Amino acid sequence: MTYSSHDFESHCDTLRASHAIIQRLHERDGYPPFWNRGNGFEALAKTIIEQQVSLSSANASVARLRNTLGTINAVTIDEASDEVIKACGITRQKTRYLKLLAETIIAEPDYFDTLAQLEDEAARKKLLSLIGIGLWTANVYMLDALNRINVYPDYDVALIKSIAYEVFDHAPLSNQEASEYILQFAPRQSIACCYFYNAYILRKKAPFIP
Repeated sequence: MTYSSHDFESHCDTLRASHAIIQRLHERDGYPPFWNRGNGFEALAKTIIEQQVSLSSANASVARLRNTLGTINAVTIDEASDEVIKACGITRQKTRYLKLLAETIIAEPDYFDTLAQLEDEAARKKLLSLIGIGLWTANVYMLDALNRINVYPDYDVALIKSIAYEVFDHAPLSNQEASEYILQFAPRQSIACCYFYNAYILRKKAPFIP
């Protein structure tokens, strides 16, 4: 199941009507933004570049890559040399992942259309089959690009820190503990995650660019 800009606030209202923490975050911060980075090569490439770096660093690298190539797509990445990509602040390992992704999409041009039609588990499995895509990347993409409504992005540091800050009085929280906490918001885990992401972004003054 997905959510869209048309029904996002309705899902927020449903969640905050039954969960005090969501209502508290809503009263303080309002509705989270509706985030959608689009389902396509650039969106998945951006999610790969975001792995284990700050949002500002990832955004800077994506902007440099876009300025250098003109357009970020499978063909431009495939044709660009490793040196050109790495000069945009992208590591050698991530450069390899982008190159392999480009090869996959060139060979399977319907990849993203097919992905959008799959149920959650099948979509996650398809993403995880790509070299360089782990649980975090797959689940963030499912939340921010496919807008699947019941996703928890495993090992997301910002999300875990936000839950710890807002719910557990700054106490250290493991991914497992955060995942178990978010389960109570099923079948709208993604909506709850958006509230916690938004709380973190506002507290840290770190704008998120989908």
